[in-house]
Amino acid sequence: MSGPPNSERSGVRAGWLILAAGVALLLGPSLAGMDMMGGGYALGFIGIVVAATGLVTLWMYAARAAALDRILSGAGLLAHWTYDPEEAQRHAQEEFEDNRRTNRRLFLVVAAMFLVVGAIVFLGPLLEGEDLSLLLAFYCGLVPLLGLVAWATPRLAYRRALQAGADAYIGQDGVYVRGALHTWKQPFSHLKRVRLKLDREQPALQFDIRYLTRLGLLHYETRTVEVPVPRGQESKAEEVARFFAAR
Repeated sequence: MSGPPNSERSGVRAGWLILAAGVALLLGPSLAGMDMMGGGYALGFIGIVVAATGLVTLWMYAARAAALDRILSGAGLLAHWTYDPEEAQRHAQEEFEDNRRTNRRLFLVVAAMFLVVGAIVFLGPLLEGEDLSLLLAFYCGLVPLLGLVAWATPRLAYRRALQAGADAYIGQDGVYVRGALHTWKQPFSHLKRVRLKLDREQPALQFDIRYLTRLGLLHYETRTVEVPVPRGQESKAEEVARFFAAR
């Protein structure tokens, strides 16, 4: 079946770029003949952190892209619904507000981690009088760059949701609704339960998905993804709910 393009491929490309940047930072001092005691080791350590971030990003988004490929190709597809455009816009706005709050929390955690790592790496050489001004400026510039990404990502997702049309895909591996993928087939995630809410003005299927949000503390959070049930599709929604209950 035909469908929208796989938007998760951009995350795979970003993972490769971050990994390449980390490898360049790791190998750059040796290839350039840089004094390792004069900042070379610090630059190599940053390269390891950046490369590890790229590997995790690549791993996560490769799994997400594969899951979305299966959903859009019709493999394991349980339901495909089309909504009224005004209703789809309202739900896209709700998703935007939720993503904005989530990204703000994640940025604060990552920024704190960067500051702690930077203090460990740079404090000793700076106290010894080494000139690491350029390297320090580059490293500190990563924090506002992360803030820009955290600010821009929900807005890009909102625009993508408006452009994606008013379709929802429910598959065995995840749901694709309002231009966003929510999958329990990516690393460190699983589906807790699926609930069907018919006793309300807008019936909906609710997918409770548990995600790992902070590796260091092994902190999991459960996010509820709501897929509205169009009028006349209640029986199909009941079939979907029974499918996941049986699993």
